[in-house]
Amino acid sequence: MSAIPVDPAILEQLASRICHDLISPVGAIGNGLELVEEMGVGDGNDEAVKLIAYSAAQAAAKLQAFRLAYGAGGRDPNIKPEDVQKAFGKLISGDGKIRQGWDPFSPLGIDPKTPGFCKMLMLTLMLAAESLPRGGNVYADPGTENETLVRAEGQDATIRDGVENALKGGVAGDDLDPRLVHPAM
Repeated sequence: MSAIPVDPAILEQLASRICHDLISPVGAIGNGLELVEEMGVGDGNDEAVKLIAYSAAQAAAKLQAFRLAYGAGGRDPNIKPEDVQKAFGKLISGDGKIRQGWDPFSPLGIDPKTPGFCKMLMLTLMLAAESLPRGGNVYADPGTENETLVRAEGQDATIRDGVENALKGGVAGDDLDPRLVHPAM
Protein backbone atom coordinates (compact mmCIF):
# COMPACT_ATOMS: atom_id res chain seq x y z
CA MET A 1 0.00 0.00 0.00
CA SER A 2 1.46 3.35 -0.98
CA ALA A 3 1.21 6.45 1.16
CA ILE A 4 -1.36 9.03 0.16
CA PRO A 5 -0.43 12.61 0.93
CA VAL A 6 -3.01 14.20 3.22
CA ASP A 7 -3.20 17.84 4.17
CA PRO A 8 -2.51 18.03 7.94
CA ALA A 9 -5.39 20.51 8.26
CA ILE A 10 -7.79 17.76 7.17
CA LEU A 11 -6.43 15.39 9.81
CA GLU A 12 -6.68 18.11 12.47
CA GLN A 13 -10.27 18.86 11.54
CA LEU A 14 -11.10 15.17 11.54
CA ALA A 15 -9.64 14.81 15.03
CA SER A 16 -11.65 17.86 16.12
CA ARG A 17 -14.80 16.29 14.76
CA ILE A 18 -14.23 12.99 16.55
CA CYS A 19 -13.33 14.66 19.83
CA HIS A 20 -16.36 16.96 19.63
CA ASP A 21 -18.73 14.05 19.12
CA LEU A 22 -17.20 12.00 21.95
CA ILE A 23 -17.06 14.78 24.54
CA SER A 24 -20.76 14.62 25.40
CA PRO A 25 -21.10 10.90 26.24
CA VAL A 26 -17.69 10.72 27.90
CA GLY A 27 -18.48 13.85 29.95
CA ALA A 28 -21.75 12.28 31.05
CA ILE A 29 -19.86 9.17 32.19
CA GLY A 30 -17.69 11.44 34.35
CA ASN A 31 -20.77 13.21 35.71
CA GLY A 32 -22.37 9.87 36.54
CA LEU A 33 -19.28 8.75 38.40
CA GLU A 34 -19.19 12.03 40.37
CA LEU A 35 -22.85 11.50 41.26
CA VAL A 36 -22.10 8.00 42.52
CA GLU A 37 -19.20 9.34 44.62
CA GLU A 38 -21.31 12.13 46.12
CA MET A 39 -24.23 9.88 46.98
CA GLY A 40 -22.18 7.02 48.28
CA VAL A 41 -23.31 3.43 48.06
CA GLY A 42 -27.08 3.02 47.95
CA ASP A 43 -29.22 6.18 47.58
CA GLY A 44 -29.99 6.86 43.96
CA ASN A 45 -27.15 4.86 42.49
CA ASP A 46 -29.57 3.30 40.01
CA GLU A 47 -29.97 6.64 38.23
CA ALA A 48 -26.21 7.23 38.16
CA VAL A 49 -25.52 3.71 36.92
CA LYS A 50 -28.13 4.13 34.14
CA LEU A 51 -26.49 7.43 33.12
CA ILE A 52 -23.06 5.79 33.02
CA ALA A 53 -24.34 2.77 31.07
CA TYR A 54 -26.19 4.95 28.54
CA SER A 55 -23.20 7.22 28.04
CA ALA A 56 -20.78 4.34 27.70
CA ALA A 57 -23.05 2.74 25.07
CA GLN A 58 -23.22 6.03 23.16
CA ALA A 59 -19.44 6.47 23.26
CA ALA A 60 -18.94 2.89 22.04
CA ALA A 61 -21.49 3.39 19.23
CA LYS A 62 -19.76 6.56 18.06
CA LEU A 63 -16.36 4.93 18.15
CA GLN A 64 -17.61 1.98 16.09
CA ALA A 65 -19.24 4.27 13.53
CA PHE A 66 -16.12 6.45 13.34
CA ARG A 67 -13.95 3.35 12.87
CA LEU A 68 -16.03 2.32 9.87
CA ALA A 69 -16.42 5.82 8.42
CA TYR A 70 -13.04 7.42 9.09
CA GLY A 71 -10.68 4.55 9.77
CA ALA A 72 -9.33 1.61 7.89
CA GLY A 73 -12.14 -0.56 9.31
CA GLY A 74 -14.55 0.54 6.60
CA ARG A 75 -12.23 -0.83 3.91
CA ASP A 76 -11.98 -4.25 5.56
CA PRO A 77 -13.29 -6.78 3.01
CA ASN A 78 -14.94 -8.72 5.85
CA ILE A 79 -17.25 -5.78 6.69
CA LYS A 80 -20.71 -6.26 5.21
CA PRO A 81 -23.72 -3.93 4.84
CA GLU A 82 -25.34 -5.67 7.82
CA ASP A 83 -22.34 -4.60 9.95
CA VAL A 84 -22.85 -1.03 8.76
CA GLN A 85 -26.58 -1.18 9.51
CA LYS A 86 -25.92 -2.50 13.01
CA ALA A 87 -23.27 0.15 13.76
CA PHE A 88 -25.42 2.94 12.31
CA GLY A 89 -28.42 1.68 14.28
CA LYS A 90 -26.48 1.92 17.52
CA LEU A 91 -25.23 5.38 16.55
CA ILE A 92 -28.74 6.76 16.00
CA SER A 93 -30.35 4.90 18.92
CA GLY A 94 -29.39 7.52 21.50
CA ASP A 95 -32.32 9.90 21.24
CA GLY A 96 -34.58 7.70 19.13
CA LYS A 97 -35.43 10.54 16.72
CA ILE A 98 -33.85 8.93 13.68
CA ARG A 99 -34.74 5.52 12.28
CA GLN A 100 -33.32 3.56 9.41
CA GLY A 101 -35.40 1.66 6.91
CA TRP A 102 -33.28 -0.43 4.62
CA ASP A 103 -32.48 -4.08 4.16
CA PRO A 104 -28.74 -4.78 4.27
CA PHE A 105 -29.31 -8.22 2.74
CA SER A 106 -31.05 -6.94 -0.38
CA PRO A 107 -29.20 -5.58 -3.41
CA LEU A 108 -27.99 -2.03 -2.80
CA GLY A 109 -27.01 -1.21 -6.38
CA ILE A 110 -23.26 -1.56 -5.80
CA ASP A 111 -21.58 -4.85 -5.00
CA PRO A 112 -20.89 -4.68 -1.25
CA LYS A 113 -17.52 -6.37 -1.87
CA THR A 114 -16.39 -3.31 -3.84
CA PRO A 115 -13.38 -1.90 -1.92
CA GLY A 116 -14.48 0.97 0.30
CA PHE A 117 -18.23 0.45 -0.28
CA CYS A 118 -19.05 -0.07 3.40
CA LYS A 119 -16.90 2.92 4.37
CA MET A 120 -18.76 5.16 1.90
CA LEU A 121 -22.11 3.71 2.97
CA MET A 122 -21.41 4.56 6.62
CA LEU A 123 -20.15 8.05 5.73
CA THR A 124 -23.27 8.68 3.65
CA LEU A 125 -25.69 7.33 6.27
CA MET A 126 -24.05 9.55 8.90
CA LEU A 127 -24.34 12.57 6.61
CA ALA A 128 -28.01 11.74 6.00
CA ALA A 129 -28.62 11.58 9.76
CA GLU A 130 -26.96 14.99 10.20
CA SER A 131 -29.53 16.47 7.82
CA LEU A 132 -32.40 15.50 10.14
CA PRO A 133 -32.34 17.99 13.05
CA ARG A 134 -35.84 16.97 14.20
CA GLY A 135 -35.49 13.30 13.37
CA GLY A 136 -36.84 11.22 10.55
CA ASN A 137 -35.93 8.22 8.47
CA VAL A 138 -32.80 7.21 6.58
CA TYR A 139 -32.98 4.75 3.69
CA ALA A 140 -30.42 3.02 1.47
CA ASP A 141 -31.69 1.54 -1.77
CA PRO A 142 -30.34 0.62 -5.19
CA GLY A 143 -30.21 3.58 -7.52
CA THR A 144 -29.90 3.38 -11.25
CA GLU A 145 -26.97 1.71 -12.97
CA ASN A 146 -24.50 0.63 -10.31
CA GLU A 147 -25.26 3.20 -7.62
CA THR A 148 -26.64 3.23 -4.11
CA LEU A 149 -29.15 5.91 -3.16
CA VAL A 150 -29.21 7.12 0.46
CA ARG A 151 -32.23 9.24 1.38
CA ALA A 152 -33.09 11.24 4.48
CA GLU A 153 -36.69 12.22 5.10
CA GLY A 154 -37.99 14.24 8.02
CA GLN A 155 -39.38 17.53 9.27
CA ASP A 156 -37.05 20.45 8.53
CA ALA A 157 -34.55 18.16 6.77
CA THR A 158 -31.73 20.35 5.50
CA ILE A 159 -28.19 20.26 4.26
CA ARG A 160 -25.94 22.68 6.13
CA ASP A 161 -24.15 25.49 4.35
CA GLY A 162 -20.94 24.34 2.72
CA VAL A 163 -21.79 20.62 2.68
CA GLU A 164 -22.50 20.44 -1.05
CA ASN A 165 -19.24 22.22 -1.84
CA ALA A 166 -17.32 19.92 0.54
CA LEU A 167 -18.89 16.85 -1.09
CA LYS A 168 -17.61 18.06 -4.44
CA GLY A 169 -14.10 18.51 -3.02
CA GLY A 170 -14.39 22.28 -3.28
CA VAL A 171 -13.18 23.16 0.22
CA ALA A 172 -9.44 23.69 0.67
CA GLY A 173 -7.82 22.28 3.80
CA ASP A 174 -7.32 25.76 5.25
CA ASP A 175 -11.04 26.54 4.82
CA LEU A 176 -12.26 23.26 6.25
CA ASP A 177 -13.88 23.31 9.69
CA PRO A 178 -14.96 20.40 11.92
CA ARG A 179 -18.54 20.56 10.64
CA LEU A 180 -17.42 20.11 7.01
CA VAL A 181 -14.74 17.45 7.47
CA HIS A 182 -17.30 14.65 7.27
CA PRO A 183 -18.66 15.56 3.82
CA ALA A 184 -15.10 16.29 2.65
CA MET A 185 -14.17 12.71 3.56
